[in-house]
Amino acid sequence: MVNLRVCALECEALRALLQERGAQCLVLDCRSFFSFNAAHIRGSCNVRLSTIVRRRAKGALALEHVVPNEELRARLRQGLFHTVVLLDERSADLEVPKRDSTMLLALGTLCREARGARICFLKGEWSRGSRRGRREPEGSGGSRREPEGSGPGRPAHPRPSPLCPAGGYEAFASACSELCTKPAAPAGLSLPLSASPAPGSADSGCSSCGTPLYDQGGPVEILPFLYLGSAYHASRKDMLDALGITALINVSANCPNHFEGHYQYKSIPVEDNHKADISSWFNEAIDFIDSVKNEGGRVFVHCQAGISRSATICLAYLMRTNRVKLDEAFEFVKQRRSIISPNFSFMGQLLQFESQVLAPNCSAEAGSPAMSVLDRGASTTTVFNFPVSIPVHTTSSALNYLQSPITTSPSC
Repeated sequence: MVNLRVCALECEALRALLQERGAQCLVLDCRSFFSFNAAHIRGSCNVRLSTIVRRRAKGALALEHVVPNEELRARLRQGLFHTVVLLDERSADLEVPKRDSTMLLALGTLCREARGARICFLKGEWSRGSRRGRREPEGSGGSRREPEGSGPGRPAHPRPSPLCPAGGYEAFASACSELCTKPAAPAGLSLPLSASPAPGSADSGCSSCGTPLYDQGGPVEILPFLYLGSAYHASRKDMLDALGITALINVSANCPNHFEGHYQYKSIPVEDNHKADISSWFNEAIDFIDSVKNEGGRVFVHCQAGISRSATICLAYLMRTNRVKLDEAFEFVKQRRSIISPNFSFMGQLLQFESQVLAPNCSAEAGSPAMSVLDRGASTTTVFNFPVSIPVHTTSSALNYLQSPITTSPSC
């Protein structure tokens, strides 16, 4: 059993380990992509297993799924890590997670393949104070006794809070916050809009009066090296320079590249309509972003409004490089730029891309529930687990003839 080969590590012990032997300690965070990017232990790596991978693994995952980074995986196999620590959101011990949870599956793999390292999970501890989802300690029966001395005519004394199990990242962040990234609002930039072109900007025809919502503010940070915004933002050299942008992806057929002598450009000439095939550009755009990232640069992705086409490229990037489902990537981007709304055909292409990304060798089984519904030819259903559900009226070739009911701008 996994438990026989796994050590329990308390928060303070992990703190000491990271401070004294940080280079020899690999921390694997088994929380969701969204939670990990909100805040995590500095230097930790996110472990994400899709439902399909977990189902097919049957408890025997390859190390590549647990440690996708090739360099870290090589160091692990060479015995260069003294300790590997796994954690989830708040589990206090190994009896809490389900048998098919990411953490337990990862522990099983590491026990088999990382024989030179000590394998640990971040142990919980009993602390006072109620927490989300906590139950009363066993034997309490969930009832509350009146404290001694209370009652009519007697002074009420504060009742001690029940002991509650706290573990995982929740416990570590509380005890060792200095070793964690700080949860913060998504980074962005806001420079004044003016009726006349700003210094170092191109005239985009926008004015402070009646400026569209999608042109207000500035580009938003999706990842530290990836930004999203509109064509107006792409015309503001002051904004781009303030963010350290070195390259732009122009996802339109008619928006100009204003500063070709100053930045590296990649053009993706697609229109925002239901006939456009944007998915044929996904891999090329992803490779471009990665190449800029690897050179230490930053990429700004834009279309006309930063709502549909450029958002679709950012979603595809998150899905492939982080192996996350479309709905999770969508929520992640929407938290940062709330007005995103890829047109309906682009959403269908992203759903197909999801099945390729998450299960490239078993596309029939890997197809998302939404695509399965479309394939069955159901008359009317809702397909997206997003804030707004979209009714679908299928035809014999559903994705080729879908209209664009969720695009919020005539040209995004």
